[in-house]
Amino acid sequence: MTKQFTYALLAFFLLLGSNITFGQDKKNEPYQQKRSFSKISKSSYQKPNEATKKLKAAEKLFKSEPEKALDLVHDALLIAIKDNYLKEEADAYKLLGEFNYKLNEYNLSYKNYGKAIAIYNKQGFSSIFEIYYNIGKSAEKLNDYSNANNYYSRYLKLAKGKSNKSSQVKGHIALGDVYLKEKELKAAKQHYTEALHIEKKRDNKQGIVIANLKLGEVEEARNNDKQAIQYYRSSQNTAKQIEDDQSVNQAYTNISNIYENQRNSNEGIELNQEALDYNQKRNNQSEVAANSINLANFYIQQDNNELAIQSLQNSIEISDKTGDIANKSRATQVLSEAYNKSGLAEEAEKKYKEYLILEDSLYKMRERQLKSQNLKGEMLENAQNKLSLLEKDKQLSEKTIELLRQEKLIQEQFISEQKVLTYSLILGLIVLIITAFLVYRSNKAKNKANQLLVLKSLRAQMNPHFIFNALNSVNSFISKSDERAANRYLADFSRLMRDVMENSQEDFISLAKEIDILSMYLKLEHHRFNDKFDYSFEVDESINTEEFFIPPMLIQPYIENAVWHGLRYKKEKGFLKVSINQSNKTITVTIIDDGIGREKSQELKTENQKIQKSTGLKNIDSRLKIISDIYKAKLDVEIKDNEPTGTVVTVKILQENFIKKDI
Repeated sequence: MTKQFTYALLAFFLLLGSNITFGQDKKNEPYQQKRSFSKISKSSYQKPNEATKKLKAAEKLFKSEPEKALDLVHDALLIAIKDNYLKEEADAYKLLGEFNYKLNEYNLSYKNYGKAIAIYNKQGFSSIFEIYYNIGKSAEKLNDYSNANNYYSRYLKLAKGKSNKSSQVKGHIALGDVYLKEKELKAAKQHYTEALHIEKKRDNKQGIVIANLKLGEVEEARNNDKQAIQYYRSSQNTAKQIEDDQSVNQAYTNISNIYENQRNSNEGIELNQEALDYNQKRNNQSEVAANSINLANFYIQQDNNELAIQSLQNSIEISDKTGDIANKSRATQVLSEAYNKSGLAEEAEKKYKEYLILEDSLYKMRERQLKSQNLKGEMLENAQNKLSLLEKDKQLSEKTIELLRQEKLIQEQFISEQKVLTYSLILGLIVLIITAFLVYRSNKAKNKANQLLVLKSLRAQMNPHFIFNALNSVNSFISKSDERAANRYLADFSRLMRDVMENSQEDFISLAKEIDILSMYLKLEHHRFNDKFDYSFEVDESINTEEFFIPPMLIQPYIENAVWHGLRYKKEKGFLKVSINQSNKTITVTIIDDGIGREKSQELKTENQKIQKSTGLKNIDSRLKIISDIYKAKLDVEIKDNEPTGTVVTVKILQENFIKKDI
């Protein structure tokens, strides 16, 4: 009977083992199918092609519809990041860098080019050559000459390896520009000379024009005016051969500036008359107007005010015909000076008033351009936020894949254990017990890990919420045209952001750091609402703030709530008191305001605000619960009404839970 029972039990475990193995194989079937040849041939090429098409369409649309072009890049990135198409992802970042650069967003341009380079380098793609030059230009625009030099040098090295003469010249000119800006004149001249040598050898006149202009700038910086003029003239003569009027006039302007600095009016008059004759023949009316102004300046140096006035009137007449407000404004200003020197005070005053009107028009024009640029900047910021979300999603996906791999290993181990069950009932029972124990311990570890992830997520949510409210304050100053207050606020705000971002990756920070952040935050809020409240911030001197650690951004939301929902709506000026005290082993943080109180604040809220609880306070509640569960720490928060009005928030933290050695 016992033997039959044993056989029956053994058959049961065999069946159980085969069912589990079969079940696991079924679970793995979709995973295997994803990597089958047929699956790859259908979708792996289709989606990258779709991403590439979107990038090409974005490139064509950018000039006319930049916002739509950015959306297309976003869509292409979504495909590339989700399905891990690295070539298309890098191409998208490269195109974004180009868009950023064209919209004068050089910081974003530099970052996106950097992301593209990182992927290109890691995967060994060949598209990296030209991008070194582009990121170098972005760094140069940011005055980051060290990185600009580094990237330009890499670009030049690759160009030499490819024997690409055009790219070599491009690299030499770029490096020369950086060295010139850094006042490294010897190195700058060396690169410009090398570029000139290459261009002469291949008889590229446009390149010869540029190299000579650059060499002239170097000699001018070295105060070698004679040599500088020779280079400018050489550039100019070549430019005339290829009818490059822009370079011809650039040379005229540079030489004129040298004569003006030398106060060499005779040479200056002769040069600008030559330039004026050239531009009249070429029908370059805007340049004729500018030449006339330069002539007038040299006439004024000679006290020949009559000729200066004639020249300036000619410039104004041309500017009126061409609608050139900038030259007209400049000519009118100099004309006012010429009238004044001629003793025609009334005419001088009249022209000066005209000049002010023209400058006002120019200011408004520039203001409209700036507004347009700001709108493009906001558009880019929105697009960049989308990309940041995509990148975070990619990171989460990679973590998910790693978890799936670990889960697969556990499943394979479990299958192996089930096969062992078929050999012996007793051994099978032992394996089941061990497996149950391992699963229990694994689940316990996963629960703790999940809680830590949630804690990090909640902490990460605090920063955007806090930054959003702070940026509202900056926007308020800007809307009031209080530029000085906005600049001062931004300086303090940037320091606060740096401290907040540095601490955002930590589970705990010292009380000293938290006090610094709170002090700066109170200063900023009081700066904005100084007509709404005064405040005091008191810290018990007996507290060792360097040894005591607390969760970051723990206290700030309560202070924010007191200001934004209590004191801000009070008709008369209120008061906010923040104090940190120690009693035995407990730190007590007290926040007292005499604002309108919770009940009145609730009445003033909109329907939507009544439904949604404050993000900061809600996150703090969740964080406190998780911290209490994980670290077994005691954190008590009490919120009650203040008499006669206002709110009192008391946060109690048991000190021994967060001393430095435990963190």
